[in-house]
Amino acid sequence: MKSTKRISSLALASLLTACASHPANDAASSLAGLRIDVPCADKFNGATECHWDRALLQSADPAWKMKHELSRTFGGKPGVVYQVTLRVRGVVEPKNFTGGDVKFDHFQSGGAPVKNDYNFYNIVVSDPAATYTVNRNVDKVGHYTFPIDYRVTIPIRGGATVTVGAYDSNDVAIANHAHHVVAGVPPAPAPFDGQFFQVDVESVQP
Repeated sequence: MKSTKRISSLALASLLTACASHPANDAASSLAGLRIDVPCADKFNGATECHWDRALLQSADPAWKMKHELSRTFGGKPGVVYQVTLRVRGVVEPKNFTGGDVKFDHFQSGGAPVKNDYNFYNIVVSDPAATYTVNRNVDKVGHYTFPIDYRVTIPIRGGATVTVGAYDSNDVAIANHAHHVVAGVPPAPAPFDGQFFQVDVESVQP
């Protein structure tokens, strides 16, 4: 009996040591499921526009007609800043900005959204504090959507809050009338009826 207990204790200690030695794995899994869906309700204007699903509309924040957020607490060791490589995919409409630091094509840090009725999608990190926009577009806004699929690396401190969000000042969106599909992302091979974006962690390095 003593031998069995000793083996069990050693196995548990080994398991705890393995978990403690892989904080990067814990950090990556802590951001699983970061996806924002903003489906269409009824379409109009030749099916190029639509109203958002009514369930997305809110009145708690007067700045936005549609404000849809999802938050996670980043794992890893508290106090340690990690370089986190994200894969960002989705179907979005264009949004133009003033200022900010363009990191990669449709991805930028900071800046101010131009005041118009086009929506935008953000990743907000509490520490180091930063706001990243994933559907920045250098060209004029217009009645079109486009697929995004790119990788970016950003710093995130262990224990930080990571929030993905969709924001719109009215209840109108550009419909996915071009039927864009992002391979490997549900509902592929069918096009998503509306807009969405998701963030997947590909690597975490201290």
